[in-house]
Amino acid sequence: MIGVMKRLLSGILCCLLVMGSATAAQLDLTEGENGKDILLDQGDLLVVHLSSNRTTGYGWSVKSSKPRKLKLAREPVLNQAKSSRGLVGAGGVETWTFRAVGVGRTRLTFSYARPWEKGVSPLHVIEWPVTVRVK
Repeated sequence: MIGVMKRLLSGILCCLLVMGSATAAQLDLTEGENGKDILLDQGDLLVVHLSSNRTTGYGWSVKSSKPRKLKLAREPVLNQAKSSRGLVGAGGVETWTFRAVGVGRTRLTFSYARPWEKGVSPLHVIEWPVTVRVK
């Protein structure tokens, strides 16, 4: 009976360890980490939080030098600050969520611009070199 219990507990412990190691990590970034080298394991989430005020016509757009390395996991979300909810013209934070899917290096670039203004430099550019490694 004791031998059976030991094997059962051992099996449960193994399952818990495997399940725990299968959990993806999440890295949150803001404009303050602009240019920082980013290292992710395959399957990890990269969540980017950027200040934005869409009422001015400006918004963030994203480009990856190698799009097969990072995949947009969710549609970007714009959240207004709690203190300014309901106020016309108030800014907020755009949140972009990516999953590291392909092993290798890429460069993740965000541009803050008005999409209809052609030939005009973006108001702000943020860029991160990203390396995705095998987990």
